[in-house]
Amino acid sequence: MKTYLKILTTSTLVTLSTWGAISFAHSEHFTKNTRSAEQSYDFRTATMTVYKWYLSPMGAMVKGKTEFNAKAFAQYADGLATASHLNLMEGFPKDSGEDHVDDSDAKEAIWKNMKDFAAKYESLKNEAKALAKVSKTGDEAAMKAQFKKTAGACTACHKKYKTK
Repeated sequence: MKTYLKILTTSTLVTLSTWGAISFAHSEHFTKNTRSAEQSYDFRTATMTVYKWYLSPMGAMVKGKTEFNAKAFAQYADGLATASHLNLMEGFPKDSGEDHVDDSDAKEAIWKNMKDFAAKYESLKNEAKALAKVSKTGDEAAMKAQFKKTAGACTACHKKYKTK
C-alpha cells in the first residue's frame, strides 16, 4: 500500500508540474518580453561578465602570463560551458541597443541581423562545450587550441556587433 501511494503521489506531482510548465511556457508572460531595455542590458552584461570570469584566467594561461594549470583550466572551461547554457538571447529584445540604453555597446546591427547574431552565439556555446570536453583530457596543446577557437567565437561576435 505504501509503495502504491508513493507511486501515485510521484506521478501526480510529475503530471501537475508538467502541466504547470506547459501552461507557463505558453503564457503571454513567457512569450512576451516584459523587461525594460535597461533590465535586458543588465542581464546580458552580467552574463558576459560571467563569461569573462572564466575566459580571463584561461587566456592568461594560454598567453603564458600565468603558469598553465590543467586542473584549474578544466574547471574554468566547465564553468564557461555551464554559463553558456544561459539564454543570452533573452537579453537582446528589440529596442534594447545603444539607441535605447545609455551604456550599451550593442550595435543596432544585432537587431537587423538577429539570425546571424544567434548563430554566432550558438557557435560560442558549441565551442565552450568542446573546450570543456577537451579540457578533461589534460592535453595542454589541445586545450590551448580549443581555447583559441572558443575565444575566436567571442571575438567574431564582438567585431561585428559591439561598439567598444
